[in-house]
Amino acid sequence: MRGVLSPVWLFRGVRPIRKQGVLNDVLAGITLAALGIPEVMGYTKIAETPVVTGLYTLLLPVVAFAALGASRHLVVSADSATAAILAATLVTVAVPRSANYVALTALVALVVAVMLLLAYFFHLAFLADFLSRSALIGLLTGIGVQVAAGELAGLLGIEKQGGATLKQLASVFVRLEDVQFPTFALSLLVIAVIVFGKRFAPKIPAALLAVVGAIIASVTFDLGHLGITVVGAVPSGCRQPTNLCTRQGDSPRCVEPTAKIQTVSHVDQNGMDGTRVAARQIQITDRRRCQLDHLRDRAVAQGNRKRHPHLR
Repeated sequence: MRGVLSPVWLFRGVRPIRKQGVLNDVLAGITLAALGIPEVMGYTKIAETPVVTGLYTLLLPVVAFAALGASRHLVVSADSATAAILAATLVTVAVPRSANYVALTALVALVVAVMLLLAYFFHLAFLADFLSRSALIGLLTGIGVQVAAGELAGLLGIEKQGGATLKQLASVFVRLEDVQFPTFALSLLVIAVIVFGKRFAPKIPAALLAVVGAIIASVTFDLGHLGITVVGAVPSGCRQPTNLCTRQGDSPRCVEPTAKIQTVSHVDQNGMDGTRVAARQIQITDRRRCQLDHLRDRAVAQGNRKRHPHLR
């Protein structure tokens, strides 16, 4: 462990820092933070944890990975897939957002971290090669459908009911008369800004504009009085460490989400990293091919000039 924490190992993914790129890196960091903060706060709604926990999942892992990580391609932050897997199991064990529920989520996170560390020390990244890309895409797509179904009630401004995905959808359709139209209209407006922004102005951060616009509208028009649920006050300062002592019999029920999250994280990160590296290699190959084509064309042109001086 001493070798890992030596200065040579620290911030390998950040070094070397070039002066000409500092401003661009700072602007990129500010943009990602502006997008990531509301994103992770939304993930806490999926995971059924307090809103402030999302901020910790954005700040602490990023700082730790910047210090100890070496890859420029991996994404270190909260994830909707793991949040959905976590909530799907733990909601049957403890009351969402309760102290026992938060303790169970912390326990699952720590166990997953230990398992990933063991996978690192024993060089188990190759296990990701045994899962096909199609299976991984199917898994993540299914989780995306599950997340979308769970958030449909919130999009319409009605209370979320039901446990399984089909039950959640059924509970929404039987209560369409309870739809809160101000919430529904705001949801459609945000979705339209993001979709049309990506379609017609891909260089403009449409999601950032939607988030900023929603915040300004909430402050200006006091959307809470219109029946639109807002986040409200977020606790400030550092929270006290969570007591990991759970109720007797609850800890063994964390084995299932722990195994699922570890598998998805291990395969997803290794698979995505390999895909990005492969894409980078393809870009390099294409660039070299273009360079070779250019050199060939120049050689042919020079040969033609030598054979036909009148073409000069």
